[in-house]
Amino acid sequence: MKKFTCTLAILFCALSLLAQTAEKSYFLMNESRVNDTDIYKKNYSAVRNWWLNATKGITYNMTAHTSETGRTYSMVYLKGEENVGKYVGQRSVLSDKQAIELKTVTDENTANRSMAIQRSLWVQETNITTIMSDFKIENYDFRKVHLFTVPFDKITEYEKLIEQSNQEDKALGLSYNYIVYRAVDGYPNNTFMLLLPDKSRLEYYTNQEERNAKRKGNAKLTELNKKASKLRTIIRIDYLSRVSIN
Repeated sequence: MKKFTCTLAILFCALSLLAQTAEKSYFLMNESRVNDTDIYKKNYSAVRNWWLNATKGITYNMTAHTSETGRTYSMVYLKGEENVGKYVGQRSVLSDKQAIELKTVTDENTANRSMAIQRSLWVQETNITTIMSDFKIENYDFRKVHLFTVPFDKITEYEKLIEQSNQEDKALGLSYNYIVYRAVDGYPNNTFMLLLPDKSRLEYYTNQEERNAKRKGNAKLTELNKKASKLRTIIRIDYLSRVSIN
């Protein structure tokens, strides 16, 4: 209990450092690996429905993905640091309760897991994020993910470059989802996650090729992207497929 209380205190300190007047968007992520992705997919809806019901008014969505690297990614979406605190504060108790109420599913998932769960918390960086007005998570089954770090003393510079790059894209008439989160807990705080969702892997590459064709010859955009690239250290690039729900 003492260790858990200490963890919560550290988390709240991190949240307070990132908190601003506007309510922020967060997700808690569980990364793992499984022996059989079919079992993971089969059981996910039952787990998701249980947790959304148990945390009604705190969480607003949950998604799960399998990936090309063999990892699974489960994400719980929340608005505001108060809801993050509420969720984390009762997660352990609810996990025990779920293990009893969904015993068959929980036992099967535990036996299927081949890597310990790595938990992390992320906050959306709205100043460098662009989201289309009709964006809905359930309508995008594919995501390309970039996980990278930026030196602490270069974060402001990096974000300014991305802001300018996004503005150049907008001036070219480009409209697409470019969603950036920054680690609050579980990864160093200079870690970023870029999510590029699309309706399928084929559509992602088709749309990316079309965007690059429109960018061709734009010297300013080329220079901005070149400078930003030099500040990034890639940790991982992965390709995610959303687990369907019922």
